Amino acid sequence: MNAESGIRLAPVNGISALSHLFPAQKEQHINCYSLNLLLFSVCGVHFGVDAGQVSEIAVYAGEQAEDLFWFHEELEYGAAAAAVTYLSPTVVTIRTGRVQSYRVVIDSMEDIADFSQNDICLFPALLEPFTLQNGLWGILPRDGRMVLLVDFKRLLMHRHPELR
Repeated sequence: MNAESGIRLAPVNGISALSHLFPAQKEQHINCYSLNLLLFSVCGVHFGVDAGQVSEIAVYAGEQAEDLFWFHEELEYGAAAAAVTYLSPTVVTIRTGRVQSYRVVIDSMEDIADFSQNDICLFPALLEPFTLQNGLWGILPRDGRMVLLVDFKRLLMHRHPELR
């Protein structure tokens, strides 16, 4: 959510919060806002998260804790999970608004940069219920590759309701 505008950037319940606007109004609203994304990759797959969801970034030092989760397990990489290798593991702490934290180990942090909402594509309606449930809400084409956009708060809600 852009704090200055009050407009939600990610879709809610599979429907964009801007859907009630006429096309010209949508374009005017969308052109005005940017999203600050933390970009990273895990096992060669590129991801981005709203940097506003992140409260802290630290190098992973081998610790084990109940509030620390591996990104590939959170996104359920499945059978490919056995082959996942983290080259430069980094712990991001997600703002939850709760006492208990939600920390996720990501890999290969690439950049923190602003992007226009015009650059972001939402998932097709057929895939949207599945992707939203798994914390994915959009795609950012960047430098000839697809960056999957992750909503860690939504992922937390579905994967760890006890931490909400």
